[in-house]
Amino acid sequence: MDNASNSVGKTLQLPYVHPLDQNDLKLIERVREELVKRGVNPPSWRETDPEKRRRFFDEVRSILIDQGENRTAVNRNAQIVTDALSGVGLLDQLLRDPYVEEIFVRNGHVAVEYDGTFHHLGKLADDSYFENLAVHVADQGGATLRGDRPAVLIDLPGGERFTAIVPRLSTEGTAINIRTFGRRVRTLEEMEKTGTFTRRNLSLSGTLTDIFNLEQQVRIQNLQNAPDRFLAWLVATLSGSLMIAGEMGSGKTTLLNALSGFLPTTAPLAALETFRELEIQHPFLLRAVAPAELPPGTPGVSLDWVLNVIYTRMNPAAILVGEVVGPEALQFLKATCLGRKALTTIHGGTVEEALMRLEQLALASAPELGLDAVRSMVAMGLDVVALMGRVNQSGRVQRTLQAIALIQGLDEHGNYCLDYLYRAEGEQSVPVFEKAFQTMEELA
Repeated sequence: MDNASNSVGKTLQLPYVHPLDQNDLKLIERVREELVKRGVNPPSWRETDPEKRRRFFDEVRSILIDQGENRTAVNRNAQIVTDALSGVGLLDQLLRDPYVEEIFVRNGHVAVEYDGTFHHLGKLADDSYFENLAVHVADQGGATLRGDRPAVLIDLPGGERFTAIVPRLSTEGTAINIRTFGRRVRTLEEMEKTGTFTRRNLSLSGTLTDIFNLEQQVRIQNLQNAPDRFLAWLVATLSGSLMIAGEMGSGKTTLLNALSGFLPTTAPLAALETFRELEIQHPFLLRAVAPAELPPGTPGVSLDWVLNVIYTRMNPAAILVGEVVGPEALQFLKATCLGRKALTTIHGGTVEEALMRLEQLALASAPELGLDAVRSMVAMGLDVVALMGRVNQSGRVQRTLQAIALIQGLDEHGNYCLDYLYRAEGEQSVPVFEKAFQTMEELA
């Protein structure tokens, strides 16, 4: 196995996963058959009690001894079987590593995105093992992955998103993706060291008077770059609503999590998501996880309904929406137009694309409003758009801040007036940020 280096200077060892050869697979099937006879089920991916895993190991060990397994190898083989059958099988170990950002399985081959770098771990088992594993995970989640339903999406207990596609829909064996959404929460200080922000000096004279938390004030003063200082100040003072845009895997949620560490602790907050991705520590946090949409006749509540209730009845100082993906876009805009400060993420390769997607999502919920009305809501409620991007640097994926744009209303043609405070490709002068602080303070 090769090593991966993170950008804060530490050398990280890629997790090692024992590949399953044909003898291992025969062993696993032999033990699985006996487990079925004994009515013993492996610990599911829903199970978080390590004691149940230990008891399962002891049961497997007992079976191997009864089957005449060589006592010198019984513990090793019991561990192989336990790892292969428990949770999400061979992938469990990868899920436990905080630097694994995504797991890929293709026809028995496994790879990970590890601290921003893609690594092929090799062929860890025959495709049949991973197909059986995917079906097993789906069954435990109350879903079907066979026949006319060859694809499944499941939210794992830790917030990981498990997606699987099996033959015949997949023509090259079983395909599995598990997105972990960065269980290792980065700070802005760490993101500075990774090169997310271009280094620019900035004096914040007179701009931190409204920050209640002295520790936050010191942290902002110690940040080395103008772009992240501005974003941290924006969040700490709740001076405006922020939308973080970018393509998939560009670091949108990572940045939102990092910025959430600057939210004022003296005000109530609400966090709403379709999948649990946000890592927010706050004494007055109302957290809700709900689907973007519900099929007709399905009991429960959708995210847009929850968002409407929270912003109209629960009186949060700020609302965090993990990602705007559906009907909640309209409620998000309504909340910002009523003066609620909001932070969210959205897909988009440019600032303009992100704003267009927000418009489209809102119009899909209420086409009768028309584009002009929705665009007016965006211009009224949203203040700043930050754009993240992925840059390939010698085989390593570098997630960087590409742009910060201030929305200055609409022009005479109904188009957005965008004041770009920062562009990664250009040498933006520091005074533009100082002007931005003044502008945002006037708007607040």
